[in-house]
Amino acid sequence: MGTNHPKSLPGSKPRANSKKLALKKAIWDPSLRISPKQLSKVSPPRRRSYWSFLWAIALVVGSASGMASLGWLSLQLIINPQSVKWVNQLIPGWSADPNLDQPAKSLPDIRHELRQQERIPGDLILLGKTLSFLDGKTPTVDWLLPVRRIEPNCMLNCDRIVELRVYQTAIDQRRSLTTKDTYYLVSQLAITGLEESFAIAPLVEATSVNQGSSRALPLTQLSRYEGTVPKQGVWLNLSGTRTRGDEAITYGQILYYHPNHQHLSVKLQWTSPTEEEPVWKEVTGGGTPELIVNQTIGMEPYFEIYQMKPHTFVRSPVQLELISVIDPVLEDSQYHSALLLARSRLWSTSLKWLQSFKQRSPKHWSAATQAQLDLVRWHAQATHNQAEGSWASPSQQILANMIDGRWERALTVFESSVEASQETVGLLKTDRGRLENRIKAALRVSPKKIEVKTWGTLLLAAQQSQSVAIAWLKKQPNT
Repeated sequence: MGTNHPKSLPGSKPRANSKKLALKKAIWDPSLRISPKQLSKVSPPRRRSYWSFLWAIALVVGSASGMASLGWLSLQLIINPQSVKWVNQLIPGWSADPNLDQPAKSLPDIRHELRQQERIPGDLILLGKTLSFLDGKTPTVDWLLPVRRIEPNCMLNCDRIVELRVYQTAIDQRRSLTTKDTYYLVSQLAITGLEESFAIAPLVEATSVNQGSSRALPLTQLSRYEGTVPKQGVWLNLSGTRTRGDEAITYGQILYYHPNHQHLSVKLQWTSPTEEEPVWKEVTGGGTPELIVNQTIGMEPYFEIYQMKPHTFVRSPVQLELISVIDPVLEDSQYHSALLLARSRLWSTSLKWLQSFKQRSPKHWSAATQAQLDLVRWHAQATHNQAEGSWASPSQQILANMIDGRWERALTVFESSVEASQETVGLLKTDRGRLENRIKAALRVSPKKIEVKTWGTLLLAAQQSQSVAIAWLKKQPNT
């Protein structure tokens, strides 16, 4: 029998339209559906074609459903992991699921158990509101409990933090309410302290014999950051103090707590010869504060500045990344010279070079170069303020100006009196590289600077001899 085709419209393709209509009828018209008896009469090639068609439809529908389910599961793992706890049975380790074999305990019972283990429980620190790990929907509260231990045969800093425990206020699942008297242990983190060699590194000269040992220094204080702090998660600081002769240094660890996964982790080890703890301040202007570690020694300002960056680890999705001037992110001679000046700690001069490069090549500017500029600006502000300050002696005033790259002004003070000249000779004799490195960097980017050559000559004369200094000066270009 022939099939009646509808008339084609002008400009249409009759064959294509007729095939589409026939396909729709084959799917939706009951009169055109093939019964089992009819199917048995169909030749093998046509039968295979029919089943292939059905399998294709099933595969498309199944794939779409699978992708939708996978997308939903991925979203739940990120925003509410406790609502899909069954995944931990299939993929152990994706979630720090608490040991449900341990019942909720009262705070007196928790403290009693710790004392039996010869450990000292501290005071609870509020971590914040969250959802219960039991059902993923009932509101509850997380708490942090520091656990201390007194080291035997110890003379100093014997009381140290050895463990951090996260507890969650227990809930009544029948009523979806929190209880006030019992807590579940949901996370534990062992604390080992920092190696002595790391803690005292800023105070130790590279050539010093005493570089420190690998023994762990104790961490004794714990605090939570409040106020100016990243909005995501909870940030904490563990710290301790080490005395070395007349010098004291403060060191510690920065910790991050992810409430959705009850996950506590160490994000950074830090040390500060100024005995200052790290602070959160906005440096780069991106709306999120940076972590600043002050490593200034004497009149030498130096800061480590860390940005919060995303991390691929689901249970702890952030990391702290150091802003560095060591590795260039662009290929440009002016930009490279600016970083050379920064590495030699001529911060104010480096800032001028970076600002000039930004103005000259705005298309090459990026978030990474902006972060480097902000780091340099932070240091330049410190050296500028120091150079503008009042100093008790001419040598201190000269040093402050040289640190800020004010070579001509430093020469003016040097030539102002015999006392200033004599003090400066003593200053140059004891220099261990900080002034020498600045002079070399300044001459590398600006070899014609007479004032810098003068200071190079004075430095060599003070440390070696006048003849060596004169010979060096004669080798300099344009002299």
